[in-house]
Order: sequence, then C-alpha cells, then structure tokens
Amino acid sequence: MKLLGVLLLCAVVVAVPTAVEKIDLGFDISDNGLPDSERNAAIEFLINQLIRQLFNYIRSVINNGSSLFGIPPLDPLFLEEFRLSLPLGLINLDLDLKNALMTGIGGFVVHTSTFTPSQLSFEVDISVPSIVIEAESYDLVGDLLTAIPLYGKGKARFQIDGFRFSGTLLLKQSEDGQSVILDRVINSFYQIPHFKSELTGVIGGGNIDQVVNAMLEDVIIDYANRFQGAIAAAVSYALPVAVNPVLSTLDTWKYIDRFV
Repeated sequence: MKLLGVLLLCAVVVAVPTAVEKIDLGFDISDNGLPDSERNAAIEFLINQLIRQLFNYIRSVINNGSSLFGIPPLDPLFLEEFRLSLPLGLINLDLDLKNALMTGIGGFVVHTSTFTPSQLSFEVDISVPSIVIEAESYDLVGDLLTAIPLYGKGKARFQIDGFRFSGTLLLKQSEDGQSVILDRVINSFYQIPHFKSELTGVIGGGNIDQVVNAMLEDVIIDYANRFQGAIAAAVSYALPVAVNPVLSTLDTWKYIDRFV
C-alpha cells in the first residue's frame, strides 16, 4: 500500500495540473474576465474528473506494470521475505513468511476521490474486495495465553475481505519551495470486517492449528477495531516519512501554485 500511496500522490501533483492546461473547457480558465467562483469550480471539477481517470491508470499499472516507468506488475506482488510481529496479549507471535504472494490489490475500488486545490487537500475513500497472502513456508515462535509455547513450520495463507480505508491527505510546500509533499493524514478510518487465517504445522503441546487460527482471526479484528485511533495516528506519522523523500525530488509546486 505504501507504493500505491506514492503513485496516488505523484499522479495528483504531477499529471493532474499538467492536464488541466491542455484540456479545452470551452473557455480559457486563466481568463481574468471569468468570475473567480466559476473559474475555481471549473478547475476543481476538471481536476477531479482527471483523478478518476488516473485511478484507472494506476490500477492498470498495478495489474500490468509499466515499461515507461520500469515498474513490473504488482498484482500478484512477490515478497521474498515478510516478517509479522503480533504481540497481542492472548496470543503473541513472531511470524517470518518466506516466498509469499499477495494478490487482490489491483482490484481496489475508489468510492470517493476529491482534490481541493484551495485547501491543498485530497480526500479519498478506497476499498479492496479481497486481499490474499500465501506463503510457501513460515517460521513461527510465540506463545498462547503467555503460558503455552508455540512454534512451527509450514504453509500460511491469510485472507482479508472488505478492507476499506478513508482519510484526508493534507499537502504542503516543501522547504525549498520546489515540491508538493505530504503534511499529514487526518480523519482517517479503516475497516477490516473479515480476516481468515490458515496456518498449518503449528506445534504447542499438540497440533493446535485450528485454535491458533481461530484466535488470530478474533484477536486481529478486535485489535484493529479497538486501537483504530492509535493505528491511525501511527499511519499519519509514518506515511509522510515514507513518501516525502520521493515527492521532494519532484519539481511539482509550480503546477499547482496558480490554483492555491
């Protein structure tokens, strides 16, 4: 999702303003004789229409890759190694996945996408019908109820259905004045209505795969719902740190300066 965030932000701050200059609205949006309210409304309408087209382009890049930008297909996404640490109290796991495939990201659905130049804000509401992660093997250490040690090796499969994220990305000008970067994320909300765990080969006083899987499903959904505020705050801090090094290399402020 980090890469998707980068693609979205780059698309908004680079492609949209450039396209605004090239599309014929039937009048010149830079015409000083046009009332400001009508001009601004036309600009925002056009930008948001373009953003909807850009989402389709991003979906195509995720599913098919892009030879122009040297991006391989990202769905399925191959993860040579992925470590998942879950200190959840009732069950504590340190899971190391090997040779995993993640599928479903390219099927994302955009419910809302609104870019407001005057406020430098981008409101988005996105869902992914189904995300599946399958790993050829895993290494597991942990405990159940802090009393029963768990360990194991085997195959792993996780499925998240109905994942949904919404929030407002607030943008700002970089310190050098050249780039549009991400300031923070506000009003963020996410939902994980269904999570399915299928670990095989867990050992802890016997074969307790089903017990571990059932607890994982319940605890992860409960954890995501109860600590949504804390997780949202962490995302608001982490996302700018992750994407701004990329955005700060782009000379993009000049494209939206006239609309702010």
